[in-house]
Amino acid sequence: MEEKYYESQEFENLKYREETFRKYRFVDCYFTNCTFEACVLVQSSFNSCTFHKCTITSLRASDYSQIQYVEFMDCNLIGVHWEELLPAGKFAEPIKKLQTCRLKYNTFADMDLRKFDFSGQDISDSMFAECRLMECSFKGCNLDRTEFFKCNMQKADFRQASGYQIDVLTNKMSGARFSFPEVMSLLGGLHINID
Repeated sequence: MEEKYYESQEFENLKYREETFRKYRFVDCYFTNCTFEACVLVQSSFNSCTFHKCTITSLRASDYSQIQYVEFMDCNLIGVHWEELLPAGKFAEPIKKLQTCRLKYNTFADMDLRKFDFSGQDISDSMFAECRLMECSFKGCNLDRTEFFKCNMQKADFRQASGYQIDVLTNKMSGARFSFPEVMSLLGGLHINID
């Protein structure tokens, strides 16, 4: 099957449900108000594309599929396992920018996201596991029930963020910044009593 190649094209109001995208390559494309629900990427890639006001739900990827340097603005990203979308060799991260997005049931595992700006995002019921999050900004994020496990979060900024679940015993947190009173939730993992 021959690869379908699209470069610098604009796509609007597309709606796909349970569609398999096999051997598609999108470069510098712009997607507006599109919906991808329970779709599968097979040997497909998105490079330097932008998604604006899109909804992506339960996206799956296999067989060397990847996204790299992609921007998401005003999007709903639900049930995305970002580690499945890492480029081969992990030389580039999938996400270049997130702006006013809502993420739910997302997982980030073994990813290098150092200095990434998550500030102001709504990231709920999600998981960061064994990620490099040094100097990341989660400032002002709603992180309801979002867990951080075995991450390097040194010098990360969590000021005005809320709802996070961070185990101080498994994460590296030297120099990380937090706001009161949310920072008190970090003491939960220490099993201590405060009067």
